[in-house]
Amino acid sequence: MRLYRNPSLLTRRNVWLFLRYVCLHAFIIHASLGAIANVRNRMVRSEEYGAILLSDRVADDLTLRSISALAWFGAYPYWTYYFNNRGMKARWFLSAKSGDLKAAVRDPRCQSIVLVGHGSFCLWAATDADVTNDEMTAFMKDQPKKKGEWLQLTCGVPDAWPVKLGELVMDPARVYTYAKSINAYYLVTDALFGFKYIKSLKTRLGSKP
Repeated sequence: MRLYRNPSLLTRRNVWLFLRYVCLHAFIIHASLGAIANVRNRMVRSEEYGAILLSDRVADDLTLRSISALAWFGAYPYWTYYFNNRGMKARWFLSAKSGDLKAAVRDPRCQSIVLVGHGSFCLWAATDADVTNDEMTAFMKDQPKKKGEWLQLTCGVPDAWPVKLGELVMDPARVYTYAKSINAYYLVTDALFGFKYIKSLKTRLGSKP
């Protein structure tokens, strides 16, 4: 018995309709997960929270005002679930500025911090200004180290200081960074899978990934 393919099924129009169908349903599922996550986040009774700071700076001289909103939409359900499952609320900061990071560092209720944007081991480019180890040392004056996790989703490259930015805020064992320069694929992977990739690296300044 011979099987014949029907070439009329593989037209450009049919492929486009199929992709549109898949994307539409993926969008509906994602939006529904976001709505559920929002309700669940409000129901968490703990005062402790993880601060998620999304910068609009994507390079030293380039600011895109919509990039943090896009990152928020893509990661909201999964990162909110991540912190809720650890008994904490998730607090989101779009177009995050250096003052937002300072407030999170100095707030005893904030125990975990996520930074997204342009940066290095020792720098995070907030929307308004760079935050380096010098600024972080000032932020942490008279503050105890936090007990949660530091998740820095920026390029993981050495800088002028011998310790990482997050190691000034938390135990180095709970500071997670990438091991090299990154692109959007790294961020999408950790957005969808709750930081599993960045946490798998366990990199330290001066060590191999």
